[in-house]
Amino acid sequence: MALLVKSLFFLLQLLPVRLVGAFGAGLGRLFYLIDGRHRTIVLRNLDRIYPERESAWKIRIAHESFAELGRTMLETPHVFMRSREYLLSRIEMEGEEAFRDAVAQGKGVILTAMHHSNWELGALSFSMMGYETDIIYRPLRQESLDKFLLDSRTRFGAHLRSRNEGLRWLPKALKNGHAIAVMVDQHLSNGTPVPFLGHLGNTTTLPATFAAKYATPLFGVRLDRIGRSFRFKLQFWPIELPALSEGHQHSDIEIMRTICDSFAPAIHQRPELWLWVHRRWLYLDELEQKQQESLK
Repeated sequence: MALLVKSLFFLLQLLPVRLVGAFGAGLGRLFYLIDGRHRTIVLRNLDRIYPERESAWKIRIAHESFAELGRTMLETPHVFMRSREYLLSRIEMEGEEAFRDAVAQGKGVILTAMHHSNWELGALSFSMMGYETDIIYRPLRQESLDKFLLDSRTRFGAHLRSRNEGLRWLPKALKNGHAIAVMVDQHLSNGTPVPFLGHLGNTTTLPATFAAKYATPLFGVRLDRIGRSFRFKLQFWPIELPALSEGHQHSDIEIMRTICDSFAPAIHQRPELWLWVHRRWLYLDELEQKQQESLK
């Protein structure tokens, strides 16, 4: 399996990235038509977040979100195989100075992110820019394919940390001034219900726990596609917590809510770039299903 994927990636990265991106977008739109299960998930998510919008708008955003996912998937061989210089030439930076200053403090940084536009390029960009970065990820079951992905994602020096290895490494990484990158926009079965886009979803509290315990600076980061091309803007922003009266501390839920709220403007601005195909609000879906069953 891994050999097949490597061969396919090698061939695709030989083609112009704009061509494979356009082909991927076309495949994504095709899958919108034939993949009823995921189409239903996307439209259900859009109904939950944008109840006031007309059906035609939601269908258009659903189409484009599938197209963006297909475009991103077929761009991945270029992300994993092209040079540092080539990839950095495709990314504009915004807010990096504040992030660099936070890293220079030597206490580490908690860097929160989401699946927005080409997230593989976003994750790779931190090590390309020279930052010591630890990224928490979910290993694949197929060992050889997992190794290929690990090699690709760490080729510029990033450290990938499996969800299965615990967090004993994290305090040392912060002490050494690393940036700890955590995705906060995915359903976590053992997570804590926190509003995301205004609706409760099971969410990791890792950024809140370690930011509070070690007084670690919190940042958000997102990668925006420029038009439909293989050009992007990488944006960093500091996440400031509301002021508290003396003797009080923020709870993990309050911190996570502030973090999640900081991503909402970007998603609302260009909703087609976010990964709607994921059941982000499974927590609410299950609650609603139980309520319906109790009424029968």
